[in-house]
Amino acid sequence: MIIDPSGRIRLVLAVTVIPVLAVALLALGLWVAPDSSSALPAPTAATGAPMLAPAAASSPVATNPIPESGAQLTAAAWRMAIGQAVVDAGATKLGTPYVYSAAGPYAFDCSGFTQWVWAQLGVELPHNSGAQWAAVERISLDQLEPGDLTFDWSFGGGQPDHVSLYVGDGMMIHSPNSSGVVRYDSIYWWTGATTAAGRVR
Repeated sequence: MIIDPSGRIRLVLAVTVIPVLAVALLALGLWVAPDSSSALPAPTAATGAPMLAPAAASSPVATNPIPESGAQLTAAAWRMAIGQAVVDAGATKLGTPYVYSAAGPYAFDCSGFTQWVWAQLGVELPHNSGAQWAAVERISLDQLEPGDLTFDWSFGGGQPDHVSLYVGDGMMIHSPNSSGVVRYDSIYWWTGATTAAGRVR
């Protein structure tokens, strides 16, 4: 058998040079961005390549601690706390009889009741529904919060005829009249009356 030296050289070149050239081209392809004419097609479901959406960067959500006391309390938190305390004081007098001009603690008329419950929180109100109406900040009915006062006019003018303590959810607690006791009612309990609201400051 005659071995052609040139054939051996060609075989060596094929085995060594071609792989090295392929690796060099592959490396060059990784480092040189292809232009639009040579860009690879976007992976699709047909190619089997997974299509992963970039993960959205999460940013921390700032949370403010709820103030506990003193000057850090917001005005809204103050109203909620005081208003609920007033409502709780009023609830202790459920069933107490109505007596004209009485201001508690064993009998009440309407303004005597609202005067007494606010006095438990150290707030002085006059013992008269008209005077209480003059003393409060006027608010709309849709602004009512627990502890606010509601007022009724039987004929829609002059001084209010009745005052009650709002407790929430359209309800109030009051000392209604000589035939009743301190109880819960809707703020629209008095059919035909004009109703308005005020906030104690």
